[in-house]
Amino acid sequence: MYPLGLGVVSWWWLAILVTATFWVLLVPGMPTRTHRISAALTPLAMALFGVGSYYAKHMEAATVLAMYSFAVVSFPAGMIGHRRELARRLTEANEKGEPEDEAAPPAMLAQLLVSLVVFGGLALWVTR
Repeated sequence: MYPLGLGVVSWWWLAILVTATFWVLLVPGMPTRTHRISAALTPLAMALFGVGSYYAKHMEAATVLAMYSFAVVSFPAGMIGHRRELARRLTEANEKGEPEDEAAPPAMLAQLLVSLVVFGGLALWVTR
């Protein structure tokens, strides 16, 4: 069974599209080179998790790609409207030598949580 009736090739194209969207929307807005590198590596880390699930749990490729696509798209959706504020706060924390863990605006964290829940729920519904 294929999620949403789309074949593996279609899910590959969607995974590539959402990864490119992630990189275009989030990486350039990061304030420092270190932040840009870690943002750029986030989809790769998720892809490694997907590969591990594919082999360890013997999941179908289309299912893994669908779950990956929903997970990756949830981050840009969760940060809509907050990227500049996040970049400003990260820069300030970096300049002051404060931990960057608390730099994220609370409104962005709430939006990101809602986005993860919504897209995670959609991924579970689509891949059932």
